Amino acid sequence: MKKNRIRRSDYNRVLITETTPFETPIVFSNDGLYDQIAALDSVGHVQRAVIKSLVLYEGVSKPPNSTIPYTYKIKKDSKSFRRLALLHPASQWKARIFYEKYEQLIIHYCSISPASIRAPKTVASSFYSKSSWENINKYKTGSIALDGLDRYAKHAPSFFSYRGYDRLYKFFNSRDYLALEKRFSFLKTLDVTKCFDSIYTHCLSWAVKDKPFTKSHVSVSSTFAQEFDGVIRHGNHNETNGIPIGPEVSRVFAEILFQEIDRRVIQSLADLKFKQDYEFRRYVDDVFIFARNESIANRIHDKYADVLIDFNLHTNTAKSTCIGRPFSSSKARLVYDAGQQANSFFDKFLDQTGMGVLSPREIHNTWKLTKSYIDSVKALCHSNDATYDEIASFLISVITERVKRLVNHDDPSDAIQDSGYVDAFVVLLDVLFFLYSVAPSVGASYKLSTSLILAARFSKKHLSAGYPTVHQKIFDLTCSLLHDQCGMKHASDIEGFVHLESFNIALATRELGDNHLLPPEIIDELFVSAGKLTYFTIVASLFYVRDSNMYQGLRKKLLDAAVEKLSDLSDILMNSEKAHLLLDLLSCPYVPDKQKTTWIKSLFKILQFTQPSKADFQVFLAGISTSHAQVDWKDIDLLNSLEKKELKQAY
Repeated sequence: MKKNRIRRSDYNRVLITETTPFETPIVFSNDGLYDQIAALDSVGHVQRAVIKSLVLYEGVSKPPNSTIPYTYKIKKDSKSFRRLALLHPASQWKARIFYEKYEQLIIHYCSISPASIRAPKTVASSFYSKSSWENINKYKTGSIALDGLDRYAKHAPSFFSYRGYDRLYKFFNSRDYLALEKRFSFLKTLDVTKCFDSIYTHCLSWAVKDKPFTKSHVSVSSTFAQEFDGVIRHGNHNETNGIPIGPEVSRVFAEILFQEIDRRVIQSLADLKFKQDYEFRRYVDDVFIFARNESIANRIHDKYADVLIDFNLHTNTAKSTCIGRPFSSSKARLVYDAGQQANSFFDKFLDQTGMGVLSPREIHNTWKLTKSYIDSVKALCHSNDATYDEIASFLISVITERVKRLVNHDDPSDAIQDSGYVDAFVVLLDVLFFLYSVAPSVGASYKLSTSLILAARFSKKHLSAGYPTVHQKIFDLTCSLLHDQCGMKHASDIEGFVHLESFNIALATRELGDNHLLPPEIIDELFVSAGKLTYFTIVASLFYVRDSNMYQGLRKKLLDAAVEKLSDLSDILMNSEKAHLLLDLLSCPYVPDKQKTTWIKSLFKILQFTQPSKADFQVFLAGISTSHAQVDWKDIDLLNSLEKKELKQAY
């Protein structure tokens, strides 16, 4: 693990770590917006006016009191979907201002509960990156222009440093979990029904103050709770019922609420001693109750459910489980067995030749090895009465870590045997695509994309004779995967659905160059014509088709949809989708300058700004071509983006 230092006082980092969902296209981030805000004083008048009005609300005569988030749905698993929200840039900026003003109070209110295992503890001044990523920096194509503390600002996974665990599985693998099992005989779980959708924003005042006080001081807007309430509602169309799902700022809001719930539960059970008769651990809205006997476990559960009702929240009793020692679920056993099985598979054709370095052994029959392993995974699922959904993402992650070690070769004097690496990549790619095909997910798409890009770059650099085979293998498997997805019509019926898990794989194959472009009919059927064209679909598709003649018709469809969507900018100060789309397309090299000029004229008219001169437009078009907001059209390194995704990760 490598420690990277960052500037603690850089509050603009909030825009990178706290205000956008984790599950977005690979090409999306707020890095460009972060840069544009930092450079406001050095850009032209028009570019400065665009950012100041759409993000900072400066110079706007009547800024709206709330905005409408861009909501979209992704696959949660093979049977269900998850709705996420991308806040308007102005609402994101409000969150940034709030963090600067109240960082210490946020930390204070997140330190109340002894039960939370994911809570802010300090403002981050450093973060750790995995050594496996450090080892593959040599395959990155982008350059980091900044030095010193600013160098890693965009890589930091969160504004705060957290106590506890960034992923729930780490708790189950921890010393704490084992210690709890030693001391307590029973484990009972508690699940909050549709937590974020159910949170009543005014509840925050109840959590940080006594109810009688807040109810008699509703008009006082200067308090911490009411300002935080206002920030959340500003980004969610002033809704009081439910908070946006996706941004870290929403999880911080929920954490403060649950800190008080934890405290009330412990305080109300005066005859039971916390840490002696029982303990519980809470990860966001998942509660794990450890008790000396089942009766106490049930009592804690019922009391927690009762306190939740005070905050208009409810438990899902159908999802609650209670087990005695040993504390091992069927899912945990399945994952453990799958890990052991994967290790045996790797041992058949990979040797560890150094710290974090793997080298391939001769494979006599690649298909036989692939088929044998896939059959063993099938058998494991069958014997555990499990679906691929329960295990595929874990295995894709495990294999991706092996790919990182396989490409960790930097000794120029050590000749590489093409055939060994080619065969190893063929086997690993076949297995990866099988696992992904049977259980696609957005999280797994980031892992698979990492493997594809590393295999493509390593083979291009080191396998002069073998790289065409590896590139063609990636292309063929991707075509097959996306072609099969084209036949699945159910997803296109879901309003707001974005094919993120397919988009990311398609975007990763752009690494293969113009000789391996996906057939236009696949891009058209799966992304462009599958449903209503929305922000993510338009920009991700445009990033893929670029200015290729092969996609001329698709590009016209996408640009026509964008022009239609931005034909009325009267609500752009509150419509998140329009604001993000305009900010991205103004810097897009595939949008004609004439169209960009038309949009600027329309925006300035709506905002009642003086129309720019011809010279202003020339300065703007020159400047905007070298900057970006969310999508970096020209200089993005997808491997860099994927590393940041892994550092951030969904909770």
